[in-house]
Amino acid sequence: MYTLNVKNNYIWPISTSEAKNIPAKGGSAAFEKQGNIILEVPGMGALNFIDIAADRIPGFPNPQHWGVLIRTHSIEAYYRYEGGGELTATFDKFGTCTLTTSNGSLISISLPELVVDDKGIE
Repeated sequence: MYTLNVKNNYIWPISTSEAKNIPAKGGSAAFEKQGNIILEVPGMGALNFIDIAADRIPGFPNPQHWGVLIRTHSIEAYYRYEGGGELTATFDKFGTCTLTTSNGSLISISLPELVVDDKGIE
């Protein structure tokens, strides 16, 4: 389990799949012992935090035991940690999210959003 800290400096409140709204222009929230969570950012889309536990994404040999995949509509982040992980998502006044961690490794990756099987229906 990890802790997700959210700092919202955006002009709109951010809603979460945990039924909590993070107020605009300076609001913050901490989600402790977190698994999966979605942050809905008005005008920007969703950030999907997927707790992948001990599973690994092929091609990324980060050594830490626990993992979280963070997906948006344009880029992904891959976070691995030992013990209690901690992520901070800081939204600026334009809605841009900056992810940081004080425990573990956090890298930017790219995964396909859609795979089309060109064999078609038989």
